[in-house]
Amino acid sequence: MIQRKSWLLALLLLAAPVLAQEKSVEGIWRVEFVSPQGQVALNMTINQTGSKLTGRVTDEYGEWPIEGRISDSEVTVVWTVPEDGKLLDITMKGTLKDNVITGTAKLGDIGEGPLTARRTGDAGDALVR
Repeated sequence: MIQRKSWLLALLLLAAPVLAQEKSVEGIWRVEFVSPQGQVALNMTINQTGSKLTGRVTDEYGEWPIEGRISDSEVTVVWTVPEDGKLLDITMKGTLKDNVITGTAKLGDIGEGPLTARRTGDAGDALVR
């Protein structure tokens, strides 16, 4: 009986790191969402360390750093852009399923709209514009 318990404990200890790993959201993403001004499309490079996300957003107006996190399949990414002489926080919240994130983009106090992001490559790939 003691050997059996030891064997089960060893199996659980070996499996725990695999079970605790976060899903990977790392890569290059094509993000599209609706804003009060219309459709927005941009590229996002996400790097992942555990549940912490970093990287950058790139569009025709420039490049901005991102910060975020992933918990289970729920992804949150935030970046700040200049808008009419002020800084505007954009928060992307969505659910990761395979290579697609669906959710919403919240633009400060201006409003929010539906969002879809599709993984287009690995973080090491050249950014597609």
